[in-house]
Amino acid sequence: MSQAAVESFLGRIITDANFSLQAMRSLESTCRNEGLTLSAEELVYLKMIDLTQFRLMADALNDSIKRG
Repeated sequence: MSQAAVESFLGRIITDANFSLQAMRSLESTCRNEGLTLSAEELVYLKMIDLTQFRLMADALNDSIKRG
């Protein structure tokens, strides 16, 4: 597993609203388009996460640390 790619994915889900919306539509294509190389196993586990829950965390962040 690529810990760096998983961490990058999770960070982007929280700080990048466009990335988050795209990932909710198609996790695989979003990761591929963004150059995040994840194993099949990592994709399975990431799909198990309710990505909408990350919106709550993202909403609590100050806009200065989110992507524009």
